[in-house]
Amino acid sequence: MELIKRQLASLRILSKELRECRTSFISMDLDATRGHISYQQGLCSEMRFLDGELASLRRQIAEAAGVEPGQTSADEFAKLLEAGSASQLRQVKGELTSVANDVRRLNRVYGGLIRRSRRSINVLINVMASYMGTYGPSARRNSTLFARHTEM
Repeated sequence: MELIKRQLASLRILSKELRECRTSFISMDLDATRGHISYQQGLCSEMRFLDGELASLRRQIAEAAGVEPGQTSADEFAKLLEAGSASQLRQVKGELTSVANDVRRLNRVYGGLIRRSRRSINVLINVMASYMGTYGPSARRNSTLFARHTEM
């Protein structure tokens, strides 16, 4: 149960980080955006680790109950646990599903923001490229035009 609660806490933090990263991205605070992305990568690594630990724990519980590990549904798996643990597991799994859906939605929003930003930057690059031949660097002025006359 503790592993699932840690996974839920990590997902909640990731959800919060995605919101804050979007805000820093929109305000063009690149240092804050980089910091958020780095922190998000660490959270994702932690969640991958927790996923592996949970899978291992499920296998152990299924083998102890004499059930094929890959063949049990979530409901059948909950029946293997004590009644109190099973209801707590269902509650935490419901919260986990809700937060995971929120993270998925935030990822889609953030991905759309990145795509639109990339499109805008490409338009600006194309505009600048079309003016490259039109406007060249300013010509250096001939220094003799402004030479001082020392004769009087």
